[in-house]
Amino acid sequence: MKHVVFELFANLRKLAGTEELRVEAGDAVLSVGDALTLLARERPELAASLERCACVSGDTIVRRVDALPADGRIALLPPVAGG
Repeated sequence: MKHVVFELFANLRKLAGTEELRVEAGDAVLSVGDALTLLARERPELAASLERCACVSGDTIVRRVDALPADGRIALLPPVAGG
């Protein structure tokens, strides 16, 4: 079974209490959005924050409709405010 590793930053890291989360993903998880849905089900306390995050693979921002990265790693970057 494949897995997806989410790297967490800022408030997501604080909410989860860890820098990374690993979720087991079946063959039906094909897109970044599918993986985020699975993560939200497993960690509902993150669900609201996940809706507003940018998803990054390597140095590229990926959309929720994009295929999962080959390495199965997605960095989740919450919005930043301030000036």
